[in-house]
Formats: sequence, C-alpha cells, structure tokens
Amino acid sequence: MSALAQSPNLFCALRRRINEQEAILTIGRAALTAADALSGLETVANVALRLTGVHEVQVTLHAAQDQTELLEWRHSRVSSPHGAATGLIVANSRERGKLRLLFEPRIQSVECPLRFARIVGQQAGLMLNRLELLGHHRIASAAVRRLQERLDTRKAVSRAAGILAQTNQLTYQRALSLLLEQALEKRRSPLQLAHTIILGYETYNFPAVSLRRLQPEELTAAAVANLD
Repeated sequence: MSALAQSPNLFCALRRRINEQEAILTIGRAALTAADALSGLETVANVALRLTGVHEVQVTLHAAQDQTELLEWRHSRVSSPHGAATGLIVANSRERGKLRLLFEPRIQSVECPLRFARIVGQQAGLMLNRLELLGHHRIASAAVRRLQERLDTRKAVSRAAGILAQTNQLTYQRALSLLLEQALEKRRSPLQLAHTIILGYETYNFPAVSLRRLQPEELTAAAVANLD
C-alpha cells in the first residue's frame, strides 16, 4: 500500500459549511466534469470535508498486480475518537476501491454516515468509469486518425506516381520507386512530396520534368511565371 497523495486541508475550516444535500449535488457535478481521476477525487474529498464533523477522507484504489493505492485528505487538526463509514467505489458491477469517511462520533451534519459514504463511493466510481471510457475513446480516435492518415498517404502517393508515370513515360512501379527515393533523399515524407507533385500538375500546370530535379523552388518559379 502506498500513500500517493496526502494533502492536509488547512483552509477547509475557513470555507462555508454545507449540508448533506448540497454535498451530494456538488459531488455529483464533480463526477460529471472532472478532467482526471486525481483532481476529481480531490474535489470529492474536499466537498465531503466541508460537512461539519467530517475530519478525513481516505480513498483506496485497486492497482495492477493486486496492489492498492491510498489517497488521504484531512483537516489540519483532527479530534478523537473517530466514527468511520466505508462505501465501495463501484460502477458497472466493477469494484475499483473503497472510500472511507472519518468523522465525529456524534456527527449531526450527515443523517446517516454509512449511506452518505456509499453515495459518495458510487459517485467516485461513476467518475472513474467515465474517465476510463473517455480514455478508451481517445485511444480509438487516435487509431482511426492514424489509419486515415495512412489511407490518405497511399492515395496521394499513388496519384502522384501515376502523374509522374504519365508525364515522364515511365511505368507506374518505376515512378513510384523514384518518388520514394526522392522523398528519402530530400528528407521529406512521401505524402509531402506527393502533394507537391499533385499541386504542380493540377494547379500550376507544371511541365513534365525528371523527378530527380523536382525541387520546391522550381514549383514556386513555375507558379509565379503562370501568374504573370
């Protein structure tokens, strides 16, 4: 078990106290808007600590290889003895950890500490589940973008090779080989070089030249000449 975060809430006592219903609503909003797990859990803990009599919030998360991670938030001064209530951090029938509240034995700001701890644990579980799904979505979107880029590259390179084959009386395979060799020699990506060839052919009516002499400045000069 490792204490990953331990942030004494030194200013919590100076903040406006809230009631149980306000705390539940605020925690629910935090679960829907948190940008990352640590800041989201910290927000949840800080809201709970604004309830009179709640002194500490402990979150134990399941980590890889049967390990756990412990995060703690507390007031700077904690009276004793404590009462305690624990709620599971769970969503979609998956338990992600536990949330434990430490409070004054005769706490009056929470009607039922156990019920409150369970509600907060459920909200924390929903937040973690939402963030995990967003992470999967970003990974999937990045994979789609990479595949689209590969497809766009193949289409552009194939079209540029066809243009070179037509304008220089080459076979398609020979034109493609020359294009790839030129891209490597000039330290440019095949897609960049393909776009240059297509732009010169379609936009500026660039005359047929050897791929070995194809330079950006040549296209610029041809473009200026055509505009004049």
